[in-house]
Amino acid sequence: MRKALLLLLVLAAAPLRADLPPGKWAVSQQIVLPKLAGPSLVYLPLSDQVLAIRSLSELRVVRDGHLEEPYRLVVERGQVDQTQVPARMSSLGVSGTERAQVVLALAPEAPEANQVRLALAGDNFRCKVVVEKSADQAQWWQVGTGLVYRHEQRFEEADVRLPIAQYRYLRLTLVRLQGKLPQVEGASVWGQVLVPARTEPVPAAFTVVNRRRDNTTELTWRLARPARELVRADLAVAEPTFDRPVAIMVGRPLARTSELVMADTDALRRLRPGDKVQLPLAIGEVKLVQVVVSNGDDRPLTIRSGSLLRLRQGVIFRAQPGGRYELWYDRRQVPQPVYDIQRLPLLTPPSRLPQASLGAVRRMALAPPPPPPWSEQHPVLFWAALVGVLVLLGAVVLRAMRRVGEAQEGKAG
Repeated sequence: MRKALLLLLVLAAAPLRADLPPGKWAVSQQIVLPKLAGPSLVYLPLSDQVLAIRSLSELRVVRDGHLEEPYRLVVERGQVDQTQVPARMSSLGVSGTERAQVVLALAPEAPEANQVRLALAGDNFRCKVVVEKSADQAQWWQVGTGLVYRHEQRFEEADVRLPIAQYRYLRLTLVRLQGKLPQVEGASVWGQVLVPARTEPVPAAFTVVNRRRDNTTELTWRLARPARELVRADLAVAEPTFDRPVAIMVGRPLARTSELVMADTDALRRLRPGDKVQLPLAIGEVKLVQVVVSNGDDRPLTIRSGSLLRLRQGVIFRAQPGGRYELWYDRRQVPQPVYDIQRLPLLTPPSRLPQASLGAVRRMALAPPPPPPWSEQHPVLFWAALVGVLVLLGAVVLRAMRRVGEAQEGKAG
């Protein structure tokens, strides 16, 4: 009975936890949704203004003015995003030397998957894989085919792609095409996708200064706003070929001084005429970038222009057609949110999801700070009361000491 009551209380309180407290966030920016036929994941690229905030942990996606909508923060750096889906190998059968069959049982309500990874023992083999699905292991439907192989212990493929879906049971049949049928030692189910790299230009004022005393050239970018995830500097240089060492200095957004710190060393080079001049960067958060080019005994390079690029970042969330969504930010010392969507497989690259955009910005009314304690509002009364209490306490102590002294004198007499 007590457990049932506790469960009811938790369920009753669940919707309240989705409400955001009013008056905590200072800025709200409208999210403009694309046309949606039904509930769908959408991708919202973050603007330079949003990325200039102190911490991305303060971001919140809000529906209908108060409901917190879970989201997944994505950096499009060209990575493979993968998550293992709970599954176990429930049976394994071998039919002579020509076929092997493995059945996988996925956890009930397992997230979507799009790949099976086989652990195969053997070499110099090539097999066709037929993949089937079932809800109860009574009826099976084919969902795809693939090839697995290994040659000379170097060239291999052991992954089988699946249509993106939720599965309960999967049956994989390996049919030998070449070599000896490999031994199936295990299998795992994954949600996996390649997130292609995507860059955006960073607004910045660019200057070039040649220093004669040490024959160096200072390239400086003063950013309009603090930026994150800078990955490259593109330069337009007149000289056809060159190769010069550089030092990369940065000014951090939260630094209390204007002093620059060393971030990296590299080389600025063009090995063939006509090649692009690109300097790779790996800078997390920055408000100023300076590249010092050492010219040695050569003349300074003729650098006509320079631009900075950052990785595109955004949030993925599930949107309802016709819903009113906003992005809230500008709140200090707020913890990083923890959502289920951050741990679920990402099976579609962000660039292929319906794209949302940011609209109008509005300032939100902040709740007034709590009033100061009564002692700070009335310091004279507080200290007078404290002195009175101390005097009264002293009188009580003295009176008690006198009574003890009189009692001891009476006993002595």
